[in-house]
Amino acid sequence: MAGTGRDTAADQDGDLTSLPRSSSRSRAGLVVGVVAVLAVGAVAGWTLRTLLAPPPDVLAAPDYTVVTAQEGTVGRSFQLNVSARWTPEAVLAGQAVGVVTSRELADGDTVRAGDVLLTVDLRPVVAAEGPVPAFRDLASGVRGEDVAQLQRMLADLGYYGGPVDGAFGGGVDAAVRAWQRDLGVEPDGLVQRGDIVFVPRLPARLALDPALTVGMGLTGGESMVQVLPQSPVLTIFLPEGQAQLVAPGVAVEIPREGGGVWQAVIAEVRREGEAGVPVAVLVGVGDEPICGDECDEVPIVEETLLPSVIHVVPEVSGVTVPAAAVVTTAEGDTAVVLESGELRPVTVVASASGVAVVEGLEVGERVRAPGALPSADGDEDR
Repeated sequence: MAGTGRDTAADQDGDLTSLPRSSSRSRAGLVVGVVAVLAVGAVAGWTLRTLLAPPPDVLAAPDYTVVTAQEGTVGRSFQLNVSARWTPEAVLAGQAVGVVTSRELADGDTVRAGDVLLTVDLRPVVAAEGPVPAFRDLASGVRGEDVAQLQRMLADLGYYGGPVDGAFGGGVDAAVRAWQRDLGVEPDGLVQRGDIVFVPRLPARLALDPALTVGMGLTGGESMVQVLPQSPVLTIFLPEGQAQLVAPGVAVEIPREGGGVWQAVIAEVRREGEAGVPVAVLVGVGDEPICGDECDEVPIVEETLLPSVIHVVPEVSGVTVPAAAVVTTAEGDTAVVLESGELRPVTVVASASGVAVVEGLEVGERVRAPGALPSADGDEDR
């Protein structure tokens, strides 16, 4: 059949059959060469067309999708532990001499004038208000600011109604004896210097020094009372990644086991220690302590870790669109581009995680995302 095929081709070509065998091979080589040249030409032509052809018109294809505005909530938050620690504002020494026989003050309690803090040799040691520490015994005939502080305490307790003049006279002596009888000590009119610890301001939240244990012997001058702030210091140690997101004014919620929530805000972010660890310092909302009337729940003698939620972007509900759909005009206004190409001014209320809550748009309206501003010649086909 192969030979028949060649014969048929020769008959069709006429003169080819009359050529010598060598001429036939030359002719075949010529034909192959021509085909090869044509093939090379075809490849070269494709290459030239590819290189010289203009790039595809990417602007001719839409460069946006169309999304529907819908009701939603935008916000961003993360959770970290809060460190709660009581930091004494002052440490006051006591002048009592003897053995500690009881600790009457529950650490962290709010103390008022006349409250008993502890007993030494069964004798009560009470708190009174005043900047001058107890440094001497007080008795009839003594004068000074420490006497005035004693007069104020006796007046607050209802024992004294005379002038606060710093003079230990007969009226003060009678008031002291009445006070001593109610305390259960000998009413001799002598206020020993160890009987009172003067605190700069009262009422105040106080704690006894942890080292002051029952059975401990005192010689006078030992650290006795810690003056505490109204609430513990609350801080958050921030990983570097979160530190970039936090700023003063950010809201923090501290959920409580009983179901309540302590509200706080970040007052400052500072770096502490040689490593420069970022730390957020919390304060209460307004003038209120973060822990409100529950500050007693925070232990005095140790650091307490509490869970918290840091609201980097507070939750806001409203009409939402992808943040990429919001564009800024040449005038600096924010807007979205409707599906038709119309520019609609909007106000961005909040934005987080690629979603924005906007005003000026209705639920169900369709917008371009990412936003594509209409061209100057009015072409809206892209």
